[in-house]
Amino acid sequence: MFFETWRDRYGWVIGALILMAALAVMAAQYFSARPPRILHLAGLAFGLAIGGLLFVPAVPRLVTALQQLFIARAPMDTSGPFPVATADIALPTAAAGDPTILVQIWYPTAGSPSAASKPPESTVPPLCSKVLDQSRLAGAEQKFSLLLYAPGSGGEKDDNASTAAELASNGYIIMAIEDIDRDPGPPVTAEEIPRPLTFDFSSAGAFITTLRTGDRKVRRQAERALAALDRLTACANADWRARVHFDRVGFFGFSLGGSTAAEAGTFDPRVVAVANLDGWLFGRAAFGALEKPYMVILIGDAIFPGPRELQSSDPDKRYSATLTDRDLREEVRLANRPQGFGFRIHNTYHENLSDQIFSRRFFKTWLVVNPYRVKSIRDAYLLAFFDTYLRGMSPTLLTQSPSSFHEVEILKGNKYWLDEAAKRTPEAGSSPN
Repeated sequence: MFFETWRDRYGWVIGALILMAALAVMAAQYFSARPPRILHLAGLAFGLAIGGLLFVPAVPRLVTALQQLFIARAPMDTSGPFPVATADIALPTAAAGDPTILVQIWYPTAGSPSAASKPPESTVPPLCSKVLDQSRLAGAEQKFSLLLYAPGSGGEKDDNASTAAELASNGYIIMAIEDIDRDPGPPVTAEEIPRPLTFDFSSAGAFITTLRTGDRKVRRQAERALAALDRLTACANADWRARVHFDRVGFFGFSLGGSTAAEAGTFDPRVVAVANLDGWLFGRAAFGALEKPYMVILIGDAIFPGPRELQSSDPDKRYSATLTDRDLREEVRLANRPQGFGFRIHNTYHENLSDQIFSRRFFKTWLVVNPYRVKSIRDAYLLAFFDTYLRGMSPTLLTQSPSSFHEVEILKGNKYWLDEAAKRTPEAGSSPN
């Protein structure tokens, strides 16, 4: 695993240099009048072999990266049996002064699959009742499970549209909210969090403030998502009420959206399973209050910080390491429960767990890791997890050890992760509000 990680990040560059050097020597020898020596030939053969070993495995990934450079969009092809439609919806409320909540839904449709593309921009999304009356669910009597989705901090509701479409093609309805930092207007009261939320680790005071504002934000965002669920349930027509499980839902999110999903699982009984895509835990979920089935997917750089980071003279490094240490201890505990799962995808970046990775500004990462491959991994684990806890199915992927994906490290029962978590003393920090 270490060799594969090193090869993917740096080996292909070194391999290319070795191959170019070997080819240059061969060209020089060809035009030279001197006959080649056995030692020279052996050296060239060795150089070509090592260069090929390092470079050739990266060729498909490099070709894919160059192709993606021209496309620069998330793949929206799906593998499930259902065509997928999507729509932006405005969820109003009868309470005076309570703002409308804007969401996006993806659902298995009886209509044309062409509707699965991003809906056209509209200044005023249609009301929920109008959309659902026009949205025919696939099949005649099949019932569908509902998944809530929250984006990363400051993110938009479609920042994981490709994964939402893939899950919908396999028989799920996904409802995504906007990050609350995108709400127009100033905070309502002094207790509201500042917008946008920033992670400030510049001092002890800033660190404590960051933890507390993070706690408040994930709680408010979880409440917003569940209020959206209330409103969607209320506006559903007879067909949707008969065929959608509104009382048992899953919740997943990317980055702070994963934190939001975990927090929602601590207080609403309708949330029966939570999946966190590389988000630090905040709120009650960071302190052992989450008891629901839980899955976390971490990136390659997610490792326990060492003494150098935890005791660094640079406060940014020290407090970031302190939060990571706190988070990973709880992630390991959650992953090692009977209904817990944890996976780390080697050689990946944070944005690999959302559709952000398909933006051209992340082109350099495509040279290291194939974004399509990572998307297929995150989609497969999400589908297996929610199939298990919302549909009562028994996919083998969650319990396979080693994983069928060679890039995936399993946290459950992993001696390194268990030993690292056990030898660390919890640091003082803020408690949830």
